[in-house]
Amino acid sequence: MPKGSGKIESEKVLAQALKREPRLAWLAEVRAALPDAEWFLVGGAVRDLLLGRPLKDFDFVVRLVEVEELSAVLERMGRVDLVGRTFGVLKFRPSDSEDQFDIAWPRTERAGGSGAYRDFSVQSDPELSIERDLARRDFTVNAMAWDFQQEAIIDKFTGRVDLEAKKIRAVGEPAKRFAEDYSRLLRAVRFACQLGFDIEAETWAALQHLVPHLDDTCLDGDGGKTRVVPYETIARELLKALAADASRAVDLLEHSGALFRLIPELKATVGCAQSSDHHAEGDVWTHTKLALTQLSSPEFAQLFPGAAPDVTVAVAILLHDIAKPRVAARDGEKWTFYGHEVMGEALARSVANRLKLASAPEFDVTPERLGWLVRQHMFPHLVRVDEVRKTTLERYFLADREAGRQLLQLAGADALASHCGDSGPDLSNIRELQAAVAEMERQAGEGESVPPRLLGGEEIMAITDLQAGPEVGRLLDELREEQLQGRVTTVEEAREFIRRSSMEAPV
Repeated sequence: MPKGSGKIESEKVLAQALKREPRLAWLAEVRAALPDAEWFLVGGAVRDLLLGRPLKDFDFVVRLVEVEELSAVLERMGRVDLVGRTFGVLKFRPSDSEDQFDIAWPRTERAGGSGAYRDFSVQSDPELSIERDLARRDFTVNAMAWDFQQEAIIDKFTGRVDLEAKKIRAVGEPAKRFAEDYSRLLRAVRFACQLGFDIEAETWAALQHLVPHLDDTCLDGDGGKTRVVPYETIARELLKALAADASRAVDLLEHSGALFRLIPELKATVGCAQSSDHHAEGDVWTHTKLALTQLSSPEFAQLFPGAAPDVTVAVAILLHDIAKPRVAARDGEKWTFYGHEVMGEALARSVANRLKLASAPEFDVTPERLGWLVRQHMFPHLVRVDEVRKTTLERYFLADREAGRQLLQLAGADALASHCGDSGPDLSNIRELQAAVAEMERQAGEGESVPPRLLGGEEIMAITDLQAGPEVGRLLDELREEQLQGRVTTVEEAREFIRRSSMEAPV
């Protein structure tokens, strides 16, 4: 993820950039049609403009115009959806664009006291000052506005100073601001990771103090209880932070107290001893954190050139040894963890389901994939490339190429973080496996398997007069192995192999 460049752009540069922005071509026409309205760009877009970061979303606040009047103008230019008259938000999509813009009126918010982000009394008012609107926002770097009429930054809460200092600071009193919406506790961590900023001291102290409220519940509309911070919100913030900087995210979450509250199963890895001949780096938790740092290391980039790890790999690394404390046993001077990958699969699935990680569709982190990766993470370390069947490699790394890539990257980070005494990490097995898989991928080209099968099950049954069953499956597997080894290359050779193999099969 891009981080702040350290250079804060001038207002003149911002004005020019916004005038050249093709996605905002509609704005000039709307402003001309409503000359008395005041328009402001707010939130993350202003922050990112100042930092020179790519712009993704544009959020606007408009004053001195009524909803109906603005809607009438916008409807001539595209689609308009009103998101609740009380909230005073329009969603606008120009007819010639796929971009959607949020347009809101200045508003005040009064928290209901539960700490839930939905528990607000909201009042929009076209006459309200932009400064009053900005005062309700979470962090100073998000509490700036660009005034299109004056071509100037409105920055009552010194967000530009904090951008220069690379600080995440709450607007106003940190404890009060977090208590309005406890999901902001995780948002602070996420922004720190995305921007490469530190969290300001008072904001950090309040965050640490209030982290237990992540588990708060409140009454729902039916008289039952619901989470104040839904797991869907936790999943989104957690995955965004991990995607930006996995090692830093885990470090901040650990020291804030949030990590072991969200994933208590990890707590036992702290102090869980390992044998120094394979893990001289320290206990299981030390190894896990070291493996996460490898994702951004030069050694990892050299091992996987041009293949950046995704957030699924980061979560799999975080959870790959989660079951070691539960199976740890002493064998003389050594520690053993037999079956930790099997138990780890169940724990990884449980964590992913509880935190509802799959609810953030942009990341595609599923319990099934995480469970598979944790279950199989030892395979790349233990497999012997000169002995393993090609069909086995195909099943692990080519049947689903994304899963195969993730497994190799997980194993690579695991190996880089495993210090074998004074010799450092041993990557020989990973490199041999990479070479074998790369050769199979070269043979396959863009296909999903390597290469297309010469015969199918029905053809084998026709040749052998066998009925569908295990013997047909065995012959399919044997033929596939011969094909991948290069000993059978044509359809006729495949038919002859099947005839011979069926005759030689035990009765």
